[in-house]
Amino acid sequence: MRALLDTNVLIAGAYRLPDDVSEAAISSISYAELEQGVVRPGLDARVTAERRLHLMEIRRAFGRGLPFDDLAAQYYGRIVEAVFAAGRSPRGRIADLMIAATARAHNACVVTHNVDDFAGLERIVRVLPA
Repeated sequence: MRALLDTNVLIAGAYRLPDDVSEAAISSISYAELEQGVVRPGLDARVTAERRLHLMEIRRAFGRGLPFDDLAAQYYGRIVEAVFAAGRSPRGRIADLMIAATARAHNACVVTHNVDDFAGLERIVRVLPA
């Protein structure tokens, strides 16, 4: 099975993929979140340098991110519907929901440290703990 790694898994670094995962990829959305983490104002220069290096290593390991394309945008709409139907709000969770939509569009599951962030989406995308 193909897995899309959530940004929190990439930030943590060392991870172990679930046994049934044969291929790991990342989303262009995660690259955007990681870039945001590098350019945060007020960061110590050492921390910025470490984050830049970590991001370079991630890019080298995974290459291009899976795109949030038109099909992912359609799945995003269904995911937001599911979030509302579960009595939750998508507010503050847009990147996570876009990652879930990207995973669904590319026939992948999501591997994350925060399974609860994806609650209510079980019928749309498979979510596995990292």
